[in-house]
Amino acid sequence: MWNKIKAWFKNSITILWARVVALSGLLLVAAQSLLQDPNVAAAIQSVLQPRFIPYYVIAIGVITEIARRRTVGGA
Repeated sequence: MWNKIKAWFKNSITILWARVVALSGLLLVAAQSLLQDPNVAAAIQSVLQPRFIPYYVIAIGVITEIARRRTVGGA
């Protein structure tokens, strides 16, 4: 089963990461109507505080870099 899962990502962590990021974007688009509710928006902002957004972007970049270097190193 694990081989089938890895085959879906073509044995590439970079492709896996790209799909995770794309899926996250799709989920945010789908939840956009929920985010219009002030109660939901306040709850999300308390967990994902806007002041930490630059750190989230840095983390995404670091994970992307690690995944890409792993792929390049394996070639």
